[in-house]
This record gives sequence, C-alpha cells and structure tokens, in this order.
Amino acid sequence: MRLSLLTPLLLAPLALARTASEWAAEAARSRDGVIHLPSSAAYDELVTALDREYAVTVVLTALPEAYKCAPCRTFDPVYRAVADSWRRKAPKAVRDEHLFAELDFSEAGEIFQRLGLTSAPVVYYHAKDGKVKTYDLNRSGLGIASLHNWVKSTTPVQFDLYKPFNPVPLIVTLGALLFTGYVGYAAWDIIVPIVTSRWLWGVGTIIACLVFTSGYMWNKIKNAPYVQVAQDGRISWIAGGYSNQLGLESQVVGALYGALALCTVVLTVVIPSQSSPVKQRLGVFLWTGMLIVLASMLFRLFKLKNGGYPFHLL
Repeated sequence: MRLSLLTPLLLAPLALARTASEWAAEAARSRDGVIHLPSSAAYDELVTALDREYAVTVVLTALPEAYKCAPCRTFDPVYRAVADSWRRKAPKAVRDEHLFAELDFSEAGEIFQRLGLTSAPVVYYHAKDGKVKTYDLNRSGLGIASLHNWVKSTTPVQFDLYKPFNPVPLIVTLGALLFTGYVGYAAWDIIVPIVTSRWLWGVGTIIACLVFTSGYMWNKIKNAPYVQVAQDGRISWIAGGYSNQLGLESQVVGALYGALALCTVVLTVVIPSQSSPVKQRLGVFLWTGMLIVLASMLFRLFKLKNGGYPFHLL
C-alpha cells in the first residue's frame, strides 16, 4: 500500500522532464538557437536525462559585470554565432539532434562547484550516449573558426558558418559611385582637358617606365633589403652580380634613367622650340654634355656591379 502511494511521487520528476521536442522548441524560440538554463535543475534536466535523443553543447560562463570575466564576454558572441549557424544551416531532419545551451555562474554556481571549475568560459559536449568532451579553450583560443571546427566534429552533419548580409559596403560603394559621377558631371569641363592632356599622359608614362625598369617590381617580389651592412660595418648600396639588387641601388638607377629621359625630352622638344640660334646651340651643347655625363655614370654603376661590364664613355 505504501509503495502504491509513493510510486506517483517517484515518477513525478520524470513526468515533468521536458522531451527532446520541447527542448528543440525552446531552442527555436531563442534568437540565436541557444537555450538559456536558469538554474542547476534545468542544467541537470537537459544534460543528464536518461535515454536522451539529442546531444548538447553547453557553455558555462559568467557574463555579469560583477565577475569581470573579459573572456566570457568575448566568447559569448562567438558561441552564439556558431549556434545560430547550426540553427540556420543544418538540415531540418537533424537540427533537433544537437542543441546548444548556456549556463551562467550567477544562476547556477553549484554546478561550477560540482564540476570543480575555477575559471570560465568552459564548453562541454554531451553526446547521446552520455560521453562528455571538453573544448580546449587554452589551446584553441576564443576565435570562431576553431570553435566551429570543433563543433562540426560533434554534429551529425557538417555545416557552414552563417554570415549575415552586411549592407554597409554596398551602400558605401553606391554612394561613392554616385558622388564620383556627380563630381565628374559638375567638373566635366575641367576634367576633360586634364584627362586628354598629352603632357599628362606622357609624364605619367615616363614615370611608370622609370619605376618598373629600375627594378621596383623585383624589389617587391624578392623583398630586397634597402642596403647591406658588411661584416666590417661598412654600408653597401650596390649588390654585386646581375642577379642581386638593393633598394637604394634601384632608386639611384631610376634617378639616372629619369635624368637621361629629361635630357632627351629637352633636346627633342624644348631646344627646337627656341627661336634664337644661339640659345639653341648653347642648349644642345649643355644638354648633350649632361646626357653624356649621366650615361657615363650609369655605365660606371654597371661596372661597379659587375667588374666584367665592358662599356664606358668617360
């Protein structure tokens, strides 16, 4: 008789325990698929239920400001992003087989004491068969990629991270295009002469040629040092051999190329435009002399770089 009276009392907790579908419904009602566990009893009910039809990933954290847990606040959006990705990306057929939950120290400190935890956050995975795995935050860090990879190894199917659409880049791009179009339309009479200027394109082309023929791209690709310091402390700005180059060396070569180009432009464009024969003659002598001296310096530089270089002027 006593047993028959006690039996309903013993079965009452089992009758009140929520089913897998009820837990899944609570996860669906959550904004990001994370079930908030308000007490130790709710934690035990979720993760220690017998014959569970679902697996659980649960984070034990301490979010209130009173605990001053910076890693908890840093990890919280990461954890929620992974849970939300599972809610959005996982197939409906298996979505309810894996749940995400969160338990805060302020509401269930006895769980932390029972598990012997002295720090937070801590992430556990409770499999259907009762086995428990711990996410190694010390080794994996607080980043979303590591947590996502770890969670994927526990879920019944693989899933991608959900990235919400960010309209800001699109708005900024459209705004920039509209602004550029408006400026171009308003300043069309000023822009057209500049864009169609032969001098502008000529100078730009010469500068581009000087930059790329002086070894700029080689320096970028090879990450060449600017200068070299010898064992005796002397600084060298010329690298021996044709297969080596230094940053300062390429700048000197570029400057010489630029000066030679200037001499050529003056001799072919500026000097012929002079109306005075005397000015023309003096200009030819002066700029030709500069051209020869600069070319001699360039040949000398090649000679210093490789002793076998055979050419010279002066």
